[in-house]
Amino acid sequence: MIRIEGMIYDFTVKSVRRRVERARDAGASTLVFAFDTPGGKVQSALALARFLRGLEIPTVAWVRAEAYSAGILIASACDRLVMAPASATGDCAPIVPGKSLAPTERAKALSPILEAFRANAEDNGYDYAAFHAMCVLGVELYLIEHPETGERRLVNQLDYRYMVRGVAKDRAPGVLERLFGRDETVPDDVSPVDVGAPTRTASSEADKGAWRPVTELPNGPLPAGRVHNGNTLFTVGASRAEAIGLSEATVADRAALRRHLGATSVRSVSQTWSEDLAGWLTHPAVRAVLVLVLLLGAYTEFQAPGLGFPGAAAAVALAALLGAPFLVGLAEIWHVLVFFVGFLLLAADLLFLVGFGLAGILGLVLMFVGLVLSVVPTSGSGPFPLPPPEAADAVQRSLLAVFAGLVASAFAIYFFTKYFDRSPLGRRLVLASAQKGTVAPATSPTSAVSGDDAFAEGRVREGDEGRALTVLRPSGRAELDGRAVDVVTVGPWIEAGSPVRVVEVRGNRVVVEEAAD
Repeated sequence: MIRIEGMIYDFTVKSVRRRVERARDAGASTLVFAFDTPGGKVQSALALARFLRGLEIPTVAWVRAEAYSAGILIASACDRLVMAPASATGDCAPIVPGKSLAPTERAKALSPILEAFRANAEDNGYDYAAFHAMCVLGVELYLIEHPETGERRLVNQLDYRYMVRGVAKDRAPGVLERLFGRDETVPDDVSPVDVGAPTRTASSEADKGAWRPVTELPNGPLPAGRVHNGNTLFTVGASRAEAIGLSEATVADRAALRRHLGATSVRSVSQTWSEDLAGWLTHPAVRAVLVLVLLLGAYTEFQAPGLGFPGAAAAVALAALLGAPFLVGLAEIWHVLVFFVGFLLLAADLLFLVGFGLAGILGLVLMFVGLVLSVVPTSGSGPFPLPPPEAADAVQRSLLAVFAGLVASAFAIYFFTKYFDRSPLGRRLVLASAQKGTVAPATSPTSAVSGDDAFAEGRVREGDEGRALTVLRPSGRAELDGRAVDVVTVGPWIEAGSPVRVVEVRGNRVVVEEAAD
């Protein structure tokens, strides 16, 4: 048993390939693929479907919870299909995020998907009409049976008219109009059979009017044999899928699956430890902790340069935040670039600009966007591929994880600033006696005053000189005219006791630089 869970993307294809090889090496006689997926990237699904269709070992698709969109495209590539109670599948129309597809573009996007479904149906004995109705609006589904052989088939409205009513039609009304638009001319090279007819439907004269609709199912009546009216994309649950023959059985658990397949044993082939580690590092809760470690470690290193451990912890957290999703194929190059551009803007604002301004805010926003999107699968082409609509839940989880990490970091930094030097660890790391020895005594008693008060009283002016009472990294306090004034430095940080000179007074902000003795 090989699980296919979550969003389908390139890493899923690689992981499934590796696990299939391990299962074959272990002597597996049948491969069961357990699905719980909302869909994903079309190209990844097509690649995985081709891979499964080419396997010589028997394959079974087990829809454990859901197999929507790309999920059913892959599941239909298996030789057999079973579903768990309360599971569902279907809804496989291609969507480009933030873009409404024109009719020609929609037909182009559908072409490889429908061809893959057609190949799956031909190879594995499914009725293509069911898959077609999952992709295109306007395709109706009917369940019919042959009165002599008892064979049942899922057909569309075109084949229903021919095989049940004996009425030949050029094409099924509404199908092409739904595909190309009611106000547009249907291309001459579009075949009615390509658009509407299921692969396994016979077209001989003997089938004309020889079939009859199935009007009763175990779970209720089926008027005129119609399973789906075509107004929505076809989606079906486990019991109905079994009743119409899309699923061969409803299998609740591993024990039931073992009995159904007649297997002597069922073994799971899990991901490797490195794949599990990458998956664990991309879990929302873990990412929230990593954001906390990154920000708290970076802040601590800036406040006390040379300690080493906080900076190292921040670097490891950053590598895990961006490296893990990048290695498993989730993060795009532009996600990483956006994050580091934001980081550079934030660093420039803190180190070289006075105060915290627009550059710092923009830097935080870019870092936030890069971290949120780096664990969400993308679709589409171009330099900036975006998450598909079915990835909305993944975006929300990532957003909450990063936001939780930011909030936790804010509280941690506050308590670190306020209480760290009083803690046992803080007292071991901070040499109070050494610091006291570097502070030059003021020539007169100092009284605390904010930069705004000092400016209002006219006590601090450009050119005034004094001494730093604390280390300025870049903010701190300096003794100016006998008062302890809140100041900020530009350029290099200034050690406690160093002479300083006021270079700018703006509102409540007093800017100083190191002066010569």
